Amino acid sequence: MPDAEAQPEPELSAGLHGAATAEPGLTYRILRWVWRAVAWSLRFRFTVEGLEHLPRDAVGRPTGGWIAAGMPHRTWIDPFVPWILLPVRPRLTFFGDARTMARSPLRRWIMARLGGVIPIPAAHDRRTVSVHLDAAATVLGNGGVFCLFPETGRATPPGTIRRLGAGIGYISLRNRAPIVPLILGGSHEIYLRRRIILRVLPPLDPLALAGLDAASDLPGPGSAEEREAVQRLLREIAAAVQEPVRDAHERAEPPPGTRKRGRFLTTMFR
Repeated sequence: MPDAEAQPEPELSAGLHGAATAEPGLTYRILRWVWRAVAWSLRFRFTVEGLEHLPRDAVGRPTGGWIAAGMPHRTWIDPFVPWILLPVRPRLTFFGDARTMARSPLRRWIMARLGGVIPIPAAHDRRTVSVHLDAAATVLGNGGVFCLFPETGRATPPGTIRRLGAGIGYISLRNRAPIVPLILGGSHEIYLRRRIILRVLPPLDPLALAGLDAASDLPGPGSAEEREAVQRLLREIAAAVQEPVRDAHERAEPPPGTRKRGRFLTTMFR
């Protein structure tokens, strides 16, 4: 008999799930502490650098309205690292794969209660682009932090980044939102007592990256001029993070001969 037709994998719908706010709710705080407890039980050794670069208000408190760009993106652990190591306020809203977020009943249960996620449907329907852009603008306008991992395409060797997708360029330019690179080292291979580095780089001005005058009008949405500006922006980001990514990887690597117990953790939650 022919195999039954495979059921489509569940995925979350496009658009913002939950409220766009800078305030971390009770569920957000509880789940954050749960993950901290998990990280402690696995003896992960975190090193955090550059917190002084986070945007702050006039009295020195961390403020929102900026884009957190995590690089490089290697394994499932990457989003959890800034989530537990950056200040709890302003809260992060994550842009991620709609299927990954809905892959199990537990994940769907968590997402329904956590909120603050913008799923990317697998079909990549062009009609959802405006939905994503509007959702990101809402988060930024409400003082939240829009967190994404902008790489796309084939994997590259550890210590390097992949090609950057254009989404971060359009979102940052249209909202004039600073981009804060979050550099990860050691997250490509997970095991017990793994050292993981999170390095916060200084904010990048999207207009300067794109070679645009801050006093001038932005290129029209969807225009050839906007596409060219986005490509310039992506090239400048890639150049700015190249050396920090290599450095974080090298410093996170263990000495030769180190026993890596529990390497199954690398692929445990794909």
